[in-house]
Amino acid sequence: MNKFVSVIVPTYHNWDGLKLCIDALATQSYPFDAFEVIIVNNDPDDHEPNFNLPENFRLVSQSKPGSYAARNAALALATGEIIAFTDSDCIPDTDWIKNAAVRLEAGAERIAGRIDLFFKSEKLTLIETYEKIYAFDQASYAKSGWAVTANMITWRKNFDVVGWFNDSLMSGGDIEWSWRANDLGISVEYAHEVVVKHPARDSLAAMLQKCRRVAGGTVNIDRKETRHSLLMFLLRGYLPSVSSLLKPWKKSDITLIEKFIAIGIYYYIKIYSTTYMIGLKFGIYKIERV
Repeated sequence: MNKFVSVIVPTYHNWDGLKLCIDALATQSYPFDAFEVIIVNNDPDDHEPNFNLPENFRLVSQSKPGSYAARNAALALATGEIIAFTDSDCIPDTDWIKNAAVRLEAGAERIAGRIDLFFKSEKLTLIETYEKIYAFDQASYAKSGWAVTANMITWRKNFDVVGWFNDSLMSGGDIEWSWRANDLGISVEYAHEVVVKHPARDSLAAMLQKCRRVAGGTVNIDRKETRHSLLMFLLRGYLPSVSSLLKPWKKSDITLIEKFIAIGIYYYIKIYSTTYMIGLKFGIYKIERV
């Protein structure tokens, strides 16, 4: 008998993207009566269009800002033994739920599913080329013990043990929850066959907006392992890692010039993020929802 699955999808001012996500979830190969989809509108003042939702879908609202507050609101309503997370700008593969359930029933506790990027056109912008190399490396994330909630699936019982997301965070709540799960011995594994598609960011403005959001979440995560000395913080923040410098050279479909440009963008973003975090730590900037 198939395990009942609750799919949780927070959304914030993204009705067009959500429509694509709904269409993909409505055509899953998993039995229709064995899963539910809970969509959480994180801005109740932004009234949703008239979606013709399938019978096992529902749209609710959460006024507390932040995607983790939205996910917690859905957790309170979810009835599944398995909880599957994706985002409203993602397009799950037809076998996404089925493959995740198979992996979990084979013994996995948490899954970091594969995230494939899609692009606006065949001719990529420089930022899209950077994203193609550096974005959403779930296999590496899983090796470090975490997964982004764009494609993370786990047993419901793990939330009873670990607790829910820290809903004071605007970003990084998936990492913080993963650390708590790791501390309790709940492992995560990468699942190549559990796939969602995610749009690549295509402009520097969009990329820097993400950097500010992630920096705000990182500053707020309360964990001893992240409290480095100032010197260590500066070294880790401003010096590029060897693995990151090597990543472009593992891509055969990127030109030599594009590889060097991607490395330059990577280092610029690293400097920008670290400098912004310093500004947050010293009160020069304020954490905002961006």
